[in-house]
Parts: sequence; C-alpha cells; structure tokens
Amino acid sequence: MKKPFTITVLLLALIANIASCGSQPVTVDDTEDLTTEVTTAPKEPEYEYADLDMQGADFTILNPTTTWGFYTYIDFEEATGDVLDDTIYERNSKLEELYNFNTVVVEEDIDSMTPLITNAVMAGDNSYQVTFPRCTTISALITDGYFYDLSKVPELQLDQPWWDQNVIEVSSLGPEKTLYYAATDFSLTGFDGTICIFINEDMLSDLGGEMPYQLVRDGKWTLDEYYSIMKLGASLNGDDSYTWNATGSCTYGLLSWNTGPSALLIGAGAEYISLDDQGYPVIGFESEHFINAAEKVASMLATPGEWLELNTNQDPDHYEVAFRNGRCLSIIAEIKASTKFREMEDLYGIVPLPKYDESQEKYRTYRAPVNPLMCIPVTNPDISEAALIMDAFSYMTYKDVLPVYYDVSLSQKGLRNEDSIEMLDIIRDTRYFDISQCYGWTNTLYSAIEGLIKVGNGAIASTIASNKEAVNINIQKTMELLEDIK
Repeated sequence: MKKPFTITVLLLALIANIASCGSQPVTVDDTEDLTTEVTTAPKEPEYEYADLDMQGADFTILNPTTTWGFYTYIDFEEATGDVLDDTIYERNSKLEELYNFNTVVVEEDIDSMTPLITNAVMAGDNSYQVTFPRCTTISALITDGYFYDLSKVPELQLDQPWWDQNVIEVSSLGPEKTLYYAATDFSLTGFDGTICIFINEDMLSDLGGEMPYQLVRDGKWTLDEYYSIMKLGASLNGDDSYTWNATGSCTYGLLSWNTGPSALLIGAGAEYISLDDQGYPVIGFESEHFINAAEKVASMLATPGEWLELNTNQDPDHYEVAFRNGRCLSIIAEIKASTKFREMEDLYGIVPLPKYDESQEKYRTYRAPVNPLMCIPVTNPDISEAALIMDAFSYMTYKDVLPVYYDVSLSQKGLRNEDSIEMLDIIRDTRYFDISQCYGWTNTLYSAIEGLIKVGNGAIASTIASNKEAVNINIQKTMELLEDIK
C-alpha cells in the first residue's frame, strides 16, 4: 500500500470549478420600485461514488511505456515532490481508501503489449483487470474477441465529460453501437499525444504579426489565417538556401514530422471514414471537401522555407529542438513537446489546428494514432468493479488532475500563459479520433496521401481511386469478424 500523504491543492485546481460559483449579491435601492432577478449558474452535479468494498484486493492495470517522451505515469508508491506526480498519487490514494483496493501497475513497452494480452486471454488468466494498448495495435485483439463491449457496461458513465466523447461517437459500430475501447485522461498519454500548433510569440511580434487567440475564440482560425502567419517565418538571413543546416541562420514558417500535414488535413474537417446512422463505416475520402482540403494543405506546403519536414532523432536536427532554438516560427507537434520548451528564450503559445474555413462547425484536434485506449479483457470476471473504479478514476482526473496538467504543460520560466490554458480547453473539447487507423482500414491510403501533400502535391484523385476497393474490403472483413464475436 502507499505511504500516507496529504497534498494542499493549489489555487490552480480551482479552474475546473469556477463555473460552479454563484453570482455576487445584488444591492437594490429601497426607494426604487425595482425587481432584480439574479441568475445563478447551475452547479456541476456531484459525482456519486459507488458503495464498493474491494476488501484490499489488487487492481492490476497493464500500462504502456514509450520512448517518445510521453507522460505515461498513472500511479506512484509515494509522493515525489513534483506537483503533477503528487496530484496523481493523491487521486489514487483517495479512491483506494474509498473502495478499499490497491492499484498495481504492470508496465510494458507500448509496442510489446499485444502478446501479453493475447497470452493472458488465451490462458483464461485474469492477470490484468484493465489494459491500455496502443490504438493501432488493437484491431486483431478486438476481432478475436479479447475485450468486453463497453456499451453494455452501465457502470461506465460514457456520456459524461470525463470520457472522450468523440472517440465514443466515431467508434460505436453497428445498430447496437458496440464499443470495445474508450478514451480517458486517466492516462495522460492521450492528452500528451494530441496534436496542436506551437507559435513563437516573440518572433511573430518581431515580424509584425499577432497571436491568433481571438481568432480561435471567434471561430475564425482557418487555414488561410494560419498560412498568413506561417509564411512570415521564412527568411534566408544570409544563407544560400533553405536546406537544413543546424548551424545555419535561415528560419522557417513551419517545421514538423510526417504526421504534421495529415494533422492539418484532418483539422480542416477531412474524414477518411465516418459512420452512417446505423453505425456502419462509410468512405469519406472521395468527398469534394476532402479533395479541396488536401489541395489547400498541399498548397501551403509547396514553398521552400515556409515548410520543412525535420524529424531525426539527432539533436539538433529535430523540429522540436529547432523551435526551441528560434529557427522556426511555428511547429505542428504533440502537446508533450511543451516539456522541452520550459527554458526556451522566447515565449510561445499554442492554438488548435485551423479549420478549413469559417463555415466549418468546429475545430478538430487530431489525436495521434499512437495513443493508448482503455480496454477491459474478457477474462476479468468482475467487469462491474473494474468499470466503477475506472469511471471514478476518470472523473477524478477530469476534476483534479487536468488543471494541474495544464499548468505543468505550459509553464515557461515560471510564467503562466492564460491564453494557452484557454486554448488547451478548446483543444481537449475538439479532439478528433480517426477510427480508420485504429482498425487499419486506410493505412496504405493514409500514407500515400500524406506522402503527396507533404511535398506540396494535392493531386490525390488517382491515389484515392487505386485504394478505394482495398479500403472497402478491409471494412467488410472487420464488420464480419465483429458480427462473429457477438
């Protein structure tokens, strides 16, 4: 069991509760015949914890570790002195005491979890009550019948904000809305792996531009607006060309890795696959909007200096390092990149991926497909207990951990960027999950389109035509396999 620990929650943690505060008293002059109606914002309902006693049993979670700098920790044996670590420790300790259980975490490399899950289920072994496998590796585990259908587990309050609603919406398949995974910020890896845009505020100001926070708030942050900012960053500064040289002087408008262009495409409302009213997957990559979005994104990436793919494992030949060193105006990166910018000389801010145009209903912030998802193995005989624990953990994360995570993610030399914290809320509320990559339906097509637009080529029609049949076959196979395991 964990050692006793008491943490004083900082004022920062009150962010999540601001909306529940009542309005100030209204003073009315007695001499006036005036009635003043005071409207108080409704309070967020209190969470109803279950009457659950696990009698000191272990609750074992198979949790992935990675080598990409994600925050993968979900439990600590004792306080570490780090504010985020300690908030997670306090979360777990409170629930362990309330439900009388002990959290046990089995850590495994994110790309090595599949055999562990397979072996346990095949042996009928309840080694793991909950697992968090990598999104792109779970298709076969699902179609082999290794996970519970979470839509039939009422103890999971999947309609509540502590569960990612987009993941549930786009992953509930068929008329019965079967759902074999869910996404929760209990594992912060999913939030860490959400893709957004980092902008060097000081550089942008020197170039005569303004941070687009208000554009984001007004729903006017579009590809055109981003491009008008992005291209300002391209300058040779005495260099002969925009060929990358770590000791050079030229600056760039945008640096990223190969997924950056795809993130722009998805942010612009392009969907590879969507679900119809009956929950069946339908092709979206043939739509006029998809084609137009691909052409626009490609046009933004066609001019040397305005865009460069820079992604090696060698410091300083990496887009995150180049951004920290002031060699580019912006990067498309996962939120976890912010941990590398805490001592950055220039100030930076974050914004969501831009819309295609103002008519797009909402922003779409791409969840990188490397993210883990929560699954409950069918070998767990106590599905209700597992669900009650994970629902409570998810609620407590939403209420207590996320405000601290926001501050830790965006701390810069002791400064607090309120605008970027607001942007993080928008990013969280607009996260987008691509089910086609989870099930592997569009992997070949996705890579082909990504390869074209990142070199400024938006002519994707023939690529779509040559891959359509294979995508349809992949979808059909999956749906047949899912029907077989019901």
